[in-house]
Amino acid sequence: MKTIVFGATGYLGSHVAEQLVRAGHEVNCVIRQGSDSRFLETLPVTITRGDFSAVTALADTIDPGSTVVNCVAETRMHLSDAARRVVEIDLTSRIFSAARAAGATRFVQLSTVMIYGFDRPVTAIDEGYPVKPKYGYSRIAREREQALLDLQSGSCVELVILRPSNTLGKRDGSALPALLAAHEKGNFAVIGGGAWKFSCMDARDVGRAMVHLLDVDVTVSKPEIFLAKGYDISWLDVKAALDKILGRQTRLVNIPKGLAMGLGWLMESLYPYGKNPPLTRFSVEVLSNHTLFDDGKIRRSGFQPGSDLAATLRDALERPEH
Repeated sequence: MKTIVFGATGYLGSHVAEQLVRAGHEVNCVIRQGSDSRFLETLPVTITRGDFSAVTALADTIDPGSTVVNCVAETRMHLSDAARRVVEIDLTSRIFSAARAAGATRFVQLSTVMIYGFDRPVTAIDEGYPVKPKYGYSRIAREREQALLDLQSGSCVELVILRPSNTLGKRDGSALPALLAAHEKGNFAVIGGGAWKFSCMDARDVGRAMVHLLDVDVTVSKPEIFLAKGYDISWLDVKAALDKILGRQTRLVNIPKGLAMGLGWLMESLYPYGKNPPLTRFSVEVLSNHTLFDDGKIRRSGFQPGSDLAATLRDALERPEH
């Protein structure tokens, strides 16, 4: 199948492109002028440097009858809603409009579980749980999904949305590097004790899930949304796994949640928009809430993740199992 991928130079987008190739798809990665394509150049994909400013120019990069996979995302945590909408809403809408104009058959969108906000039970929730976004990152993610649903209505393009859980893996530019930097100094910081359970997923399995959704049964009249995860863990589990793989015990540094929220607010106040503070109130919420998801829907459709936490970390760190 001819598959057009937008956002393939990003962390998760690169894994989507890689897994599409592994599954035998003919892949065209459409990227901006000046984007870093070094990893993509190691894959047997077509790389098209396109004009992202106009629907007509984007449509020229999409073949009739193809599937479009959209992984473009604004990943900066500290940003105004207006700035975040430029990528999340405006660009995503242009890409979908281009896919529709070019005659694409299916549009697969990479979204996020953070759309649910943090007013959740301690037990796992599924796709039907009410979306209650609190912070800008989550609110704009919800707006992006709604914009796609509005654009898809009345069109001939099938729409599938994937909400993967928190991820770890190669080419992660934020979470894993921060953990490793602290680990190198002999520390592992947690908020509120670190026993919070959360659903996590190998970045390779995110790519595999997106590949799976190219073929899952969907009709034009009913867009589908899927949750995906790999395993349920705690931050203490991550500490234990890293200690074992890297062969050194780290000191557990426990930060009270109230203090962390205060520090997050202070750093947001001091850092200008566009710069990523070491801590924000949003990141504190991510690190100090039970965040469990029920991915039974995608598993019933035939998808099974392939990695546990140890396998994820070994691959990300390129450490073979002994």
